[in-house]
Amino acid sequence: MDNRYILSIVVPTRNRQVYCLEAVKQILSVTDEGVQIVVTDNSDENTLQNEIASLGESRIKYEFISTRIPGVDNYAHGIEMSDGEYLCCIGDDDGILRNIIPITAWMRDNNIDAIKPGVQATYFWPKSAKEYESGCVGLKAVTDDAFVVNPQEELIKFMQSGIIDFPEAKLVKAYHGIVRKELFNKIKEKTGRFCGGLSPDIYLSVALSTAVDKLVCIDVPISIFGACRASTTADSVNKINLGRLEDAPHFIGQPYEWSSYVPRYYCGSNIWADSALHAAEEMGRGDLLDAFALDKFSGYSLVYYKQFKKEILENYLSNNGDMDKLNAEKKKNLRPYLTSKVKETIRKNKLLINLYRKLRANKQKMAGEESFVRTDVENVTVAENLISNVVMKHTDAVLANLNKMG
Repeated sequence: MDNRYILSIVVPTRNRQVYCLEAVKQILSVTDEGVQIVVTDNSDENTLQNEIASLGESRIKYEFISTRIPGVDNYAHGIEMSDGEYLCCIGDDDGILRNIIPITAWMRDNNIDAIKPGVQATYFWPKSAKEYESGCVGLKAVTDDAFVVNPQEELIKFMQSGIIDFPEAKLVKAYHGIVRKELFNKIKEKTGRFCGGLSPDIYLSVALSTAVDKLVCIDVPISIFGACRASTTADSVNKINLGRLEDAPHFIGQPYEWSSYVPRYYCGSNIWADSALHAAEEMGRGDLLDAFALDKFSGYSLVYYKQFKKEILENYLSNNGDMDKLNAEKKKNLRPYLTSKVKETIRKNKLLINLYRKLRANKQKMAGEESFVRTDVENVTVAENLISNVVMKHTDAVLANLNKMG
């Protein structure tokens, strides 16, 4: 480990050279010499290599991997290459906020293994989605809240919820969180590798959470969730990340055994569930597998992915499911599903979305909230400036609250 670096920011990339270069430049602009940037590039061409070299920054650690490998392996390789005491993993169209430096320093000074920020800052690159042609940055309400949870208890709750709402789960987050490198080493010692499953985000979240008893949660972001034209986030917004399991890009370059608890079709919630279950099994946590609520997961799936009803029912019944329980869970999901469809309709209509945003902005202003949406945002550097103007006001208060907690 290189003692120069308190933090390594790991950026796996593939065939999104333009966005990755912009992300690296943005990170350089808001961090100091104590922050390393690790880029693992599994693109078809190594054009990014010269662009990175031209920046002349010794704290960038770059490697081009010419042989096609699974995305999980690209991610794991970045973790292995990192030299920092702490890690933060992001996507190649994401960004880092400048408050990550004082927050990581606080973690080291107080011997904290992991911190989970609020998921509140997003940036849609120009032309990433139909409704965000000129680029759009959004920040949800930021507060000074800080608290501690026991990830062991939260893991059980997460499994009992059916592994449905991963972003809100109070678990250790390697992706857009900050985690001590030593915890990743523990995963490799247990499983033989730094990362598994099909989604490194959720696999690592579950695996890392099994290794700690104290997780600090704060209500400010330390990074920006980006979405470009070629990202899974943009695919989700544009409703194209759905289909036959055989067509999922996650399987490229590796043999893989799909979980018997998950229906055989491709969508975000299935990839999450499969990876979470693999992490629990490979970390030797049979109690987590036992806690998995297949009824809740299948009931949710029947409502949101009704075109795969046959696959869902076959899987559920093959695991000795109870149809009365399944129907009860299906009914619970109908109202939130209808609400989501209304929001989707509003988002597709420019007049309605503009009216909705104005009403929301007025409501937030009256409540004293500092959340916002801004359009015509050309790149992630501009997005970071807009977000940090608000976030930095709260970061000192968050750190003060953490110090009071002891």
